[in-house]
Amino acid sequence: MGVPTRLLASQKPLFEGDCEFIVLRGADGDLGVLPGHSPLLTWLKPGEVMVRHGEREEYFFLADGFLEVLPDRVSVLAVNGENSASLNPQEAEGMVKAVEAAVARAVSSGEQEMLRLQSELEVAMARLEAAERQRHRSRD
Repeated sequence: MGVPTRLLASQKPLFEGDCEFIVLRGADGDLGVLPGHSPLLTWLKPGEVMVRHGEREEYFFLADGFLEVLPDRVSVLAVNGENSASLNPQEAEGMVKAVEAAVARAVSSGEQEMLRLQSELEVAMARLEAAERQRHRSRD
């Protein structure tokens, strides 16, 4: 029996259903959530989320967000997110290159600008990783 799970990104639902297992990228590394998990509230880093429900696994890319695990439900609230199947590896690679170029140009900029660009680069690289994983899953 699964746990009611809801993934929201920018106020739009990405997934709603009962899950037997969820894998996310937390602030301290990847973590798995099973029914009966201890209550937890943590910040999510950009990365891929896997939800297993029934015999099916679905994958989503989420930018920064939060995970709340309660005895009767799991909630994920993300700034941005999308189904991994919609990710384009070439587009994701282009985003990484664009942000890397912006970082190179901003070397003499202030600390705030560099922190913002580093955060953008982390999201872009996580998106590329998720797109590449999805491409490999599609081949299998």
